[in-house]
Amino acid sequence: MKIKSLLVAVAMLTISMSVSAQAPEQQKKTTAEKVKEFADKHMHLSGYLQGGFSWDTDAGSTFYLRRARVSLSGDFAKEKFDYRLQVDMAGSPKICDLYVRYKPFNELNAQIGQFKLPFSLENELYGPTKFEFIEYSYLTTYLVRNNAKYDGISATGRDMGFQLYGGFIKRDGYSIINYNVGLYNGAGINSKDNNKSKDFIARLIVKPIEGLSISGSYMYSEVAHAGLNYMKAPRWSVGAIYDVRHWIVRSEFAQADFGGNTTNAFYALAGYHFEKPWSVAARYEFINDKLGLLDQQRVTLGGVYKPFKFLRLQLNATYEMDAIREKSIFGGNLMVSAIF
Repeated sequence: MKIKSLLVAVAMLTISMSVSAQAPEQQKKTTAEKVKEFADKHMHLSGYLQGGFSWDTDAGSTFYLRRARVSLSGDFAKEKFDYRLQVDMAGSPKICDLYVRYKPFNELNAQIGQFKLPFSLENELYGPTKFEFIEYSYLTTYLVRNNAKYDGISATGRDMGFQLYGGFIKRDGYSIINYNVGLYNGAGINSKDNNKSKDFIARLIVKPIEGLSISGSYMYSEVAHAGLNYMKAPRWSVGAIYDVRHWIVRSEFAQADFGGNTTNAFYALAGYHFEKPWSVAARYEFINDKLGLLDQQRVTLGGVYKPFKFLRLQLNATYEMDAIREKSIFGGNLMVSAIF
């Protein structure tokens, strides 16, 4: 309610300031009409629901609701400022995104609030309604804090902080050199910092030609975990994307260290986009660590069917090799996305 009241107050203040500069005939609009005009111009409501049915030879079968997200977004000052508020209602309601961006130049922009971490490529650049598969890679799941199993933080790949970002040497529709540099609490979403250290993340993406991106990213973190306030958890990644016409090829490798436990993760995928609305993709990936807490490989075959703008169907078949439990697991997953 506080957020809603704040947005309404900002809207009313902006309207009252603009009315004094309008001609008398323009001032004949009612307050309701002015609020509606302001909302239509600066507030956009969107969202999506994702749920489905999964089955595998280990856990059995289940229906599930994965995400139920609603977003309020918009821009001001000739698109120099924009904002986003995104709430997930699946399970316990929580705020996923709440940020403001200032974009004065292509070369230098600023973002503050709670948002996705710019570590690796997949986490920030491929959202759930555009991702080729139902499940994200091991690399993104465990090393970019989408799951707490690695360093104790499960935060949908997000954190609270501040970053600078931009691009240099513009070409038709893209910049050759792109960067992100930021400081974050390192405690996950909707949480105050739990120690005196801040996470530092830097990423560089070079696009030498259209459709080809080569990236490198680094994250320094000191995590409050298991009674220790400053357990070091640095990590780095390298990756590349080739996305031209119907084809997409993407691969990344990351290495992380948490309390002396070195972990390696890798994935490679290739996909083909047919004439709308079909696409198919295949992925191989692995993750392993020094202590043997994570030692898995997985092959995924996936298809996407999007007959309408507001409907997306995904079907995945997986074969997972879990060395820790000495199991091979076959599975299938069908997920429906309703987008508005």
